[in-house]
Amino acid sequence: MTQQDKAKAALEARELFIERNAIQAETSGLPRIAGRLIGIFLLDGGPISFAELAERMQASRASVSTNTRLLERLGIIERVAMRGERQDFFSLRANPFLIVLEQSIADCQRFTTYVDELLAASPLPAEATARLQQAQDFHAVTAQTLQELLGKLADRQTQTATRAVPAKRKAGAPASAPGAAPKARKARSTAARRTTKD
Repeated sequence: MTQQDKAKAALEARELFIERNAIQAETSGLPRIAGRLIGIFLLDGGPISFAELAERMQASRASVSTNTRLLERLGIIERVAMRGERQDFFSLRANPFLIVLEQSIADCQRFTTYVDELLAASPLPAEATARLQQAQDFHAVTAQTLQELLGKLADRQTQTATRAVPAKRKAGAPASAPGAAPKARKARSTAARRTTKD
């Protein structure tokens, strides 16, 4: 296989991954273009300019703008400033999936609070109360399970970062260089504070 063939195969593999990610996102309720954007950021990280995203997506600027805002709200990407540039740039956030988990945990916890407030303020038929409590139990168990998953993922990232530190130091990197471990611990402690607060 020639170098040109290898480059073509690599490009096709990238595009296939991006498209599969788009289809998976669509089945999860996200717009397909949002899934394609996630695929691009997972591969390239960023910063990527708004103009480049629109060109690579072959999509309207309005559509790209709508979906980058959606991914910003979900905590997957963030807007970054580039010196000397007037247009917007975006990058994949550090630990985006831990952030998504934290948001899901908070959503579940809010729902259980809403049910408590409703039942305290308004007497309901037994059947309605049973349905609400069943939904509340589902959200409570989901929040607890996601909290445990968040802890496991944070521990896994800490272990990965710890294994990577010696290699970086041998290469001359400073021992105090920031890594994924502090961010993982921060994500876990933030979620723990939310759980305690709720």
